[in-house]
Amino acid sequence: MRDENHLRQRRSTNGPEAGPPPDDEIVISLDELLRVLWRRAWIIALVAGLLTAAAAGFSLLRTPIYEASIQIVIGQREGAAPTNLGSDVMGLQQLTRTMAEVLESRTVANAVIREMNLPTDAETFLENMTVEPVTETQVIEVSYRDPDPERAQQVANTIGRVFSEQVSDLSPSANAVTATVWERAQLPDEPVSPQPLRNAAMALVLGLMLGTGAAFLVEHLDDRWRSPEDAEQVSGVPTFGVVRQFDTSGGKRRRGRLLRRRGDKKEDMLDLAGRLVTLVDQDGLAAEDYRSLRTNLFYAFVDAPPRAIVTTSPGPREGKSTTCANLGVALAQAGRSTLLLDCDLRKPVVHEIFGLRNIRGVVDVLAGTRELREVWHSPVPNLRVVPTGPIPPNPAELLSSRRFQQMLEEARGQFDYVLMDAPPVEAVSDPVILATHSDGVLLVIDAQNTRKGAVRRAMRSLEAVGARVLGTVLNNAGETEGGYYYYRRYGY
Repeated sequence: MRDENHLRQRRSTNGPEAGPPPDDEIVISLDELLRVLWRRAWIIALVAGLLTAAAAGFSLLRTPIYEASIQIVIGQREGAAPTNLGSDVMGLQQLTRTMAEVLESRTVANAVIREMNLPTDAETFLENMTVEPVTETQVIEVSYRDPDPERAQQVANTIGRVFSEQVSDLSPSANAVTATVWERAQLPDEPVSPQPLRNAAMALVLGLMLGTGAAFLVEHLDDRWRSPEDAEQVSGVPTFGVVRQFDTSGGKRRRGRLLRRRGDKKEDMLDLAGRLVTLVDQDGLAAEDYRSLRTNLFYAFVDAPPRAIVTTSPGPREGKSTTCANLGVALAQAGRSTLLLDCDLRKPVVHEIFGLRNIRGVVDVLAGTRELREVWHSPVPNLRVVPTGPIPPNPAELLSSRRFQQMLEEARGQFDYVLMDAPPVEAVSDPVILATHSDGVLLVIDAQNTRKGAVRRAMRSLEAVGARVLGTVLNNAGETEGGYYYYRRYGY
């Protein structure tokens, strides 16, 4: 059972005030962040692994490229006049930068190509050559790349010799500039490209980043409910209970015998009758879930407890009627006098859950042909159930009538709790009308089928009329994070 102090701390006596976040807003706590990363770790690992493998494979398939480098020192012949070019250090450094530009010219490239008879043109040659003046020095570093390590060495050394000769030929005077090969190229023993380990490491980092982004994108697009926190985050209100999936077969057999004695053998009725687990399977886990929901309602609103409660859902077949019926039985079993009104005047099922005939009910009271006490049934001590009666042509008008308000006031005066089973919010306006007459709304969410967008829309519809949404009930939860996770956390 949920800890009562936990509920008091999380909920004010007037009910939750926070609404659902907009569809495009993602609000996530650190705990949820870590859970998402753990839950979607396979996506992160897959993306990172694929990128790493692709980078490593691509690197291994590429032709190795070797690089050989030389260093050229720019200077001035001995005995040069100090007033000439290169008379000071700053001037020589500026000259060095100029010589670096000259080195990258087509003239030098063509001269080397002719001398070595290389099978390339000047543009390709210059693409493979790198010229970099060393900062604040008179040194120029020249590198050449080639798939053949020996040719890379030979070309680099030839560049230095050819350039030195060209500078000497252009400056024969005593004051001339010199270009001296200070360090010759050595035979490279390892390729500079590709680098499989470096590329794989970079791909791994990129893959982890992209994988994390993909994980959160998938999480945002995933409409499955994994925990009560999911429901709280989407709806903006507390989760009052989680009801695990339960087998209705045993309940169907027991309730079916009762229905057959009454002469009603409708298969639909047998299917629905098995859902009343608070009666047919009182020791089961699902029955305990409904009792936990009842207890949470008792302690969540100590100063202003809701007495007239509407149960609804975003869409059809999400368990609202089953939840309303079992909550009614659970309240009655706790000694609270409870009236259950089937206000789904379009597709009523409460009478089938309790095995009742839907001959007279809410519609007759609203039409003024019957009194409330004349149409209720007593299937359980402390519980009165009122079916809908004949399906009317104008449900919304009946529910918004003055007569309905009078009936509700009469019920408040006679019972501790009044439960109203309403149609789905997205189907018709009836639940919105009922919400304005009630003390609060319980929104039932099917953990297997309800979409998160539908919950957001339902919350906005209810809050647009000022309805007090007490919280959600996560129904049909599997024994995963939405089931066992919840109970482990709260001590089950």
